[in-house]
Amino acid sequence: MQIIISVLAIMLPIFLGYFFKLTKIFNRSDINSIRKFVVKVTVPFIIFKNLYTSNMETLSQLLPLSVSFIVMTIFFSLSAHLASRFLTSKSKEQNAYLFSVFMGNYGYLGWGVMAYFFGQAGFTRAVFFSMLFWPVFLIFGFGLEFLSNSNARRSKKKILEILLKNASVPIGVSILAILLNVIGFSINKVVWDLIVKFAAITIPAILFTIGLDFQLKLDFNHLKLILVGSAHRVVFGFLIGLLTLLISGFIFKLDPISGQVILMQSIMPTAVLSTFFATYVNLDEKIQSGIITFSNLLSLLTIPAAFYLVKTFFS
Repeated sequence: MQIIISVLAIMLPIFLGYFFKLTKIFNRSDINSIRKFVVKVTVPFIIFKNLYTSNMETLSQLLPLSVSFIVMTIFFSLSAHLASRFLTSKSKEQNAYLFSVFMGNYGYLGWGVMAYFFGQAGFTRAVFFSMLFWPVFLIFGFGLEFLSNSNARRSKKKILEILLKNASVPIGVSILAILLNVIGFSINKVVWDLIVKFAAITIPAILFTIGLDFQLKLDFNHLKLILVGSAHRVVFGFLIGLLTLLISGFIFKLDPISGQVILMQSIMPTAVLSTFFATYVNLDEKIQSGIITFSNLLSLLTIPAAFYLVKTFFS
């Protein structure tokens, strides 16, 4: 029953967002504004709230989870690179597979899943896990661009500009919250009430915007690549999660919640942000769009199934 309730709590805001999209109540400009409000305004508030209120035992999981994220990205990148070469000989198709599989939706959807399944403790660890998302996303992405033999090359200055634009606020807020937490700084009640109220709307708003972006377009001419790529992320990703957990657990002392978060993050569907590299790499955008669409659809089934396995494994 708990799984059903948690799944409904995750899916209903997504379905509501998709309903608003179908009814065209919001146009594309409205959707972009809503997404920007969530990313730029409410997300920093919920990050600050959770990290500021974390105890030292929770903060001890910051390094293990950040390292786990890097390890998982390495495994997904290598396996996607090898699988793409095995599945097709066409470079555009290989690149579409590679850049659709290497990075999951650890932040947006992942945060919502962890918050509803594991509460504040799970959400905080999900923030730790994805704290280095943008640096890792860009470094690995442009590294894979090099492997794809693309003629395009990004200057270090350009990469730094992208990094500062997207990562400076969440990382800066995280550092500030942890610092104030450690030194025991007391926040004014009025200010704290404001932080709590904005933080409270973040997870439903995140899931709502996922629904607003949801698309049901599949390229049936490349169905094999789309199905395998989707399964790579949301099914076989669980094996990568287990391997990541094994390595991180050998190096660090992971608490049970952190272990469960690592496994659940490993089966998150393709991040919509993967389309970012379509600007820089010659890839088949229909295949990429198909993997994004189908992996997200498939995740509606695999996320609750994986949660059941994870709870059984840790019990």
